[in-house]
Amino acid sequence: MESETHGFSKIDMRLPVHLDRYPAKMVSKLADELVMRYASSGTSVLDPFCGSGAILLAAQKRGIPTTGIDINPVAHLLTRVKLKGFGTAWAHLLANKLVETAKMVRPMQISWPLKNYWFTPATLDKFERLRAAAVKLDLGSSREGEALLLSLALSVRLCSKADQRSPKPFISQHARNTRKGRHFDPYSVLSKILEELSEYYGDIKPLASSHIVMGNFSSEQFVYPIGQHSHIITSPPYINAQDYFRNFKLELYILQGILPFTVESIRDRFIGTERGDLLADISASKQADSLRVLPELKRLTQRAPRLGAIVHRYIVDMEYAFAKVTKYLYPNGIFVLVCGDNLIGGIRIRTWRLLKEMLEARGFHLFDWYSDRIENRMLAPKRCGHKGLIKEEVICAFTTH
Repeated sequence: MESETHGFSKIDMRLPVHLDRYPAKMVSKLADELVMRYASSGTSVLDPFCGSGAILLAAQKRGIPTTGIDINPVAHLLTRVKLKGFGTAWAHLLANKLVETAKMVRPMQISWPLKNYWFTPATLDKFERLRAAAVKLDLGSSREGEALLLSLALSVRLCSKADQRSPKPFISQHARNTRKGRHFDPYSVLSKILEELSEYYGDIKPLASSHIVMGNFSSEQFVYPIGQHSHIITSPPYINAQDYFRNFKLELYILQGILPFTVESIRDRFIGTERGDLLADISASKQADSLRVLPELKRLTQRAPRLGAIVHRYIVDMEYAFAKVTKYLYPNGIFVLVCGDNLIGGIRIRTWRLLKEMLEARGFHLFDWYSDRIENRMLAPKRCGHKGLIKEEVICAFTTH
């Protein structure tokens, strides 16, 4: 019988970047602070933009049941493995079976014309065999299988021709000099990552239940039965601050066909994205409403129409999201929002203030707020001073009464 570790002491340590390579993720210190300050007596916590699961993990460590939602399949895998853990012995047996099966099955082709740009032929063949084996073994049906799928996703960048120093995949001159012509073996890299994941998430007994949903919370079509919650704590995506699809495109094309999503269905739906026809389903009256709530938007649209369209799309998406917050929050529940400002086209957008006013228009009442400077989070000085980064975030706590 496998031993289980009660609690989360194993994962209080800071994870290596390659195991938690999620852009703009919330630091665990802030997540712990938010849960302790606002939800210590909560009966359940929902994070509708859960990302890599920092809020959910902070709540679950205190025995609070959690629900997380994210459109990103990689976030879905990462959060499920973090919160649910997996049996180490069975996961390693399954990993061996996965590799042996991959060597015998017909490759499951990756539907992406650019795949040969990012991977050598031998590496690509192994990834496509692993995809076929993952489907054959139905890895998505068990916690151990999900740990393997996460290992597969995390191995993709490591086995690509991309520069390993950047959060966004591109083939730099440095990458050409150091990685050109080298063969990276997904079989061995996947096994190594599983070993590391086992140190943090293996044989953990969760202290509370968790429900993790892969879906688009800002969509009108989001209808998952996730119930009501005493607390909603979240840090929504920023306007044009991260191109989440570009950050994860290598992983998404590998996972497509294994998990229930298609790249086509989500690539233009990340909030704050600059992809697709952003104004396609936004009426003239809704655009006029956005100009009223955000006067700077008119100047931005005149200066850079494409950037203006990004902000229009963002406001509409967040309106849909906030409409659902009222549905999933108990009466007299608490909603905690973490957000900062954005510099777009040279114009400062007070994003946190915009979202605050949108919530207040829906009947939410601000009862507490404070700011948290990014420079206090022990980031490297060069990053702290980078003009493109958000300098601080504002924590706003609302109630419905």
